[in-house]
Amino acid sequence: MTKDEQLQEDLVNFMFLRDVTGKLDPMACLSLWFGKSHDTDNEIRKQYGELVKQAIAGQLDDWMETPRGCLALMILVDQFPRNLYRHTIHMYDGDQKAMELVDRGYDWQAELTTEECLFMPCLILTHQENLDAQKHCVAYYEKIEPHLESEFQIFRTIFEEHLKIINICSVFPHRDHYYGRETSPAGRLLMEDSTLRFDLPLVAENGSVRFGTDSNRLWQATAHTFDVLDRLDSIATQRQADGRTAANIDWMSDEQIAFCKDTFRKFDKDGSNSLSAVELGSVLKAVGRPYSPERIQEAMEIITGRANSNSITFEEFATLLESDLTNDQDKRLLERFKLFDLDNSGQIGLEELRICIRDLDALVTNAEVEEMLKRADTSADGQVSYEEFVELFHHLKAQKV
Repeated sequence: MTKDEQLQEDLVNFMFLRDVTGKLDPMACLSLWFGKSHDTDNEIRKQYGELVKQAIAGQLDDWMETPRGCLALMILVDQFPRNLYRHTIHMYDGDQKAMELVDRGYDWQAELTTEECLFMPCLILTHQENLDAQKHCVAYYEKIEPHLESEFQIFRTIFEEHLKIINICSVFPHRDHYYGRETSPAGRLLMEDSTLRFDLPLVAENGSVRFGTDSNRLWQATAHTFDVLDRLDSIATQRQADGRTAANIDWMSDEQIAFCKDTFRKFDKDGSNSLSAVELGSVLKAVGRPYSPERIQEAMEIITGRANSNSITFEEFATLLESDLTNDQDKRLLERFKLFDLDNSGQIGLEELRICIRDLDALVTNAEVEEMLKRADTSADGQVSYEEFVELFHHLKAQKV
């Protein structure tokens, strides 16, 4: 076996997990493919990050000479970018290259296992904003479904729903903000259906699986966003521009970096991997901090350490977490609660929570907001009291990444 062939097999084995007996483990595979785990993202970045760049740049095109080489290359250009560049437009950098693999026209079923055919060509086809590709995907899946283990037959729903979305909208609405597109009314309606939001992680509960984000994780991300903004308020108010050094995130663990990137996405609305003054201002306004353009510019210069800064990198953004929060925690929690309690009733209802969460992150679905309310509402009365709110945030702090 050549070095390239061994690397190809390593890639395939990475994605198609087996149990101790060597048998393919369907549930472990589904968790890996759809779980959107920070640990998985970090592992892929360390092992294959540079290889992904080479593959997208066409430096591994000789792998196309065999079906198994195509399968391995598909993992690098179609699958791994969604891990490495999560929540940015670069997730889709390899999609066109991936279609070149499909166009090779190999008899995939003759050369690959049935499960591998889910990747090559089906997943490539289902990622295309193209109706013919979607139809091709569903037709191909129907040929292989009788030979799949039952756990993998969830792909019928996935592929048929992708076809449905493209048939209705011609594009995937959840990509609109990355491409700067206006979302159609039909697209906005589809975005509220978490069963159609395959950009969300797969959650396993009570023996079943669904697409959506764990409510505890959503609350953690919300708390993290407020922590960042509180630190920004602190340094901007105190004009702590002196002593800012070059951005360095070496002090952060892989998990902290991954979690911080989730927060950064709430600010980086267009997924460009940099934060503009307009984007920073929109988040500040959403959480009751309507900075003037002059103050936003000053804050950006403080964060970056550069005069006339017009953008903030992720590394510069992450340095906000190095500063300590010195003001009273109880006061901060009360201010946060008042922001959610729009009618000043002393309770946070579902609609209030929806408005505030969606102002922070427009990609959160109504179903996810409902789960967030249930998580916080320990009394199960349909509302979140200040005491429940404080209890939740104290619990989140104890779990802090």
